[in-house]
Formats: sequence, C-alpha cells, structure tokens
Amino acid sequence: MKSFVKTLQTLSPQKNSETRLFASILYQALEDADYTGIDKKYLRYKQEAIEWLIRQSNDFCLICEMAGYDPIFIIDKVKSQMMYGKYQFTQSQYDMLFDANQTERNILKFTHDK
Repeated sequence: MKSFVKTLQTLSPQKNSETRLFASILYQALEDADYTGIDKKYLRYKQEAIEWLIRQSNDFCLICEMAGYDPIFIIDKVKSQMMYGKYQFTQSQYDMLFDANQTERNILKFTHDK
C-alpha cells in the first residue's frame, strides 16, 4: 500500500524550491507521526506531530498552503487513517512515554466507536 506521503508527492508535483521546502516540513511531520520505535525522544516527536497534524493551527494551515495542499484535506486524511490504526501509539510506546503509576495521559487516540 502506498504511503500517504508518497500519495501527496504524486498528487502535487513540486514546482519550485520554496514549495518543496514547505512540503518537506509536512512530509516530516507525517513521518514523525508514523514512528513505530520506542525511543522516548522520537516518541515525543510523534506526539507533537500528531497534535500538529490534526489541530488546524495557523502555522499548520500556512505550511499546507505554502506546500500547495489544502489543510482540511490533510487533517481529514490523517484523522481517517487514525481511525484505522495509523499514527497510533502501541502499548510499548505508551509504557516508554508514561510512568506505569501515572493516571493522566495526554495522547490523542481515535477508535472506530462513535
């Protein structure tokens, strides 16, 4: 299955270096959100990337527009993929991020339940 980043690259061929620069920021956030390892530093990047990708902040919208993408399309696609398990944290990732005794967890998790 083709990755979302590869799909984006195919949908909008980059025309100039400025557009490629902003697109690379978006692609890196998508790659960070898809991290599957357990290194705590990269798990923090994953958490920040997921939050940035779905919260429609001003800087996110600006980066999308400068990269030639519709921010709403990106947000909807990321949320859709989260519903099917993409960009989720595994149990071992949770264990690395949080102390077992900690009760509050500020990580976004999407499920099929409505």
